[in-house]
Amino acid sequence: MALKPAKSDAVLFGTFQRLKTMSGLTSVKISDSVIHFFHSIKILGVTFDSDLNIGPYTRQHPCMSCFYHVHSFRQIRSFMDHSMAASIASALVSLQFDYINSVLFGCPQKHIARLQRAQHALARVVTQQFPRSLSLTSTELLKQLHWLPIEWRIRFKLAILTFKAL
Repeated sequence: MALKPAKSDAVLFGTFQRLKTMSGLTSVKISDSVIHFFHSIKILGVTFDSDLNIGPYTRQHPCMSCFYHVHSFRQIRSFMDHSMAASIASALVSLQFDYINSVLFGCPQKHIARLQRAQHALARVVTQQFPRSLSLTSTELLKQLHWLPIEWRIRFKLAILTFKAL
C-alpha cells in the first residue's frame, strides 16, 4: 500500500481534557511518510472536528443549501400543482436531510432545530401558507404533507438500515 502524505489527513478525537494532554502531538510517522494532525477533517462531505462537534456542519452544509433551495423553490412554486410541489420538495428533503442521518443521531437538539426550521420553511412553501401568522402551525403542515419531523426522520431511517442489515 502506498501512502501519499499530501493526500492524507489525520485527526485525534477525544474530550477537551484528553486532547489538551496530547497537544504536543502534531504528526505521526507511518513507514517513511509523515502525516500531520488537523483540528478537523472532511469525510464524504461531513466535517468532523477533534471533539466530534457537529455544530459547524449543521451551520454550513444542509441548512444553508436547503434554505437556498427553499428560496429558489418559492420562486417557481406558483407554476406547479400541489402534488408536483410536494414530490419535488420531498426529493429536496430526502437529499439534504437523509444524507447524514447516522452522524446526526444523538446530536444536541439545537443542531436538529436548525434543520427543522429548514423543513418547516419548505413545508410552508409547498402548501403556500403565507403569511405565517395567518396559517396553520408548522407541525400541522408536516402532518398534512405526511412528513416526519427531522428527529423522527433520523430515527426512522436508522431503524430501516438496521432492519435491512439484520
